[in-house]
Amino acid sequence: MPGNVSSKKLAGVIIVVVIVVVLFLPIVPVSYEATEPRQRTETYVEKEPYQVTKTESVKLLDDKPTVSAGKAIYYHVYIDIAGKERNVVSGSVVETAGYDINFYVFDQKGYNAWKEGRSTQAYVSAQRINSYSYSFVPDHSDYYYFVLDNGYSWFTNKAPQITAAWSYQITVTEWREVQKTKTITEYVKVTKTEYVTPLTALLRGLR
Repeated sequence: MPGNVSSKKLAGVIIVVVIVVVLFLPIVPVSYEATEPRQRTETYVEKEPYQVTKTESVKLLDDKPTVSAGKAIYYHVYIDIAGKERNVVSGSVVETAGYDINFYVFDQKGYNAWKEGRSTQAYVSAQRINSYSYSFVPDHSDYYYFVLDNGYSWFTNKAPQITAAWSYQITVTEWREVQKTKTITEYVKVTKTEYVTPLTALLRGLR
């Protein structure tokens, strides 16, 4: 009898061990869906600003007037130097009839003083010229007067050819297309398989 009891106990222990192994060893595959991040690189074109310095030129005068004896004539042009750099006005005066003439350049205040016979500072002052090239820097926005003066001549009319051009530099914003890349994160669904114990699989199935 004692031998039979021991055999039964051993058999019982073996059965318990088998049940534990079956229930708790991760031998059952379980599939499920999960969300995972995926990264990809995308190329795109973007416009970006950049600064460009340009040199521009504006024709101010190109004329051949007749200046009567004892008279003076003038041209006035407005020069706006705001936002501009390296402002220069240049040109020439040529008396085409072979005579001579006086030539001045004033700003508004200087011209008013000269006309009234008062002392003033000219941007350009050239007397009794027959061919003359000139340049000056307009240092503020104003009307500038180009005066052809034949007031000293009693009898002779003059025929000067006068030219003037204004050049300056200006900085402007332009746009260019630039190719760039960026990383995009997307979330996708994937199917995964996990090995679990039968007990865990049973419990998940009961949820």
